[in-house]
Amino acid sequence: MYIVIAGGGIAGSSLAAVLIERKHDVVIIERDKERCKQLYADMGVVVVHGSATDINSLKEAGIDKADVAIGALYRDNRNLTFAILAHSFGVPRIMVKMRVPEYLEAYKIAGVTAVCNMIDLFKTTILNELENPQVRIVTQLEDSNALLAMIRFPEGENLDGVTIAELSNTGAFAKNCVFAGIMKERTQRIIMPRGGDRVYPGDKIFFVTDREGIRRVSAYLAEMETRKTTPKQDQLELL
Repeated sequence: MYIVIAGGGIAGSSLAAVLIERKHDVVIIERDKERCKQLYADMGVVVVHGSATDINSLKEAGIDKADVAIGALYRDNRNLTFAILAHSFGVPRIMVKMRVPEYLEAYKIAGVTAVCNMIDLFKTTILNELENPQVRIVTQLEDSNALLAMIRFPEGENLDGVTIAELSNTGAFAKNCVFAGIMKERTQRIIMPRGGDRVYPGDKIFFVTDREGIRRVSAYLAEMETRKTTPKQDQLELL
């Protein structure tokens, strides 16, 4: 895909590096001349020296042929202007980094197709690390309370694993939970889970649930950890 990124700061440049590695054609618009030189020297990325809110800079970056336009500027008002201009050129997919939630409706009106809410992302990440450290939240699904989350299936006594069907019948996963994928530890490949697929210790399980579901799964994992570290009766008798 041909992708135009507004802003060569930390967010824009780190995203560009990943996109280039994945063989996308990337152009960054950056108004700091020295930063432009640094980006080219570090990554070999095409950089347009100019303002991402200036129509001539956008034309130079090839905005008229872009498949995706990404606003990674610091201020929302500049990202909004970039989005409006990109939309006027008919860019089919426009994505922005949002710092101030009050801009959300304006972004939608401007034709933005995906918004990364930095404040919500920060709050969700911190609260989850504090309250449910066993569960990693991957992302919040847009305009809903649903969360895509990941857990690493813990070491336990059952080395034969457990099926997805069996997990679905446990209290933690039985309500408002959909399994989305399994990353096998041995192969590092993701499979789409079916009821008979087995999960083994170390495998990563991806699932969609709500915040109450996150708490249930966290409690389930904590209980498993407690069982693993609690000595069995025959061990106690030996002490």
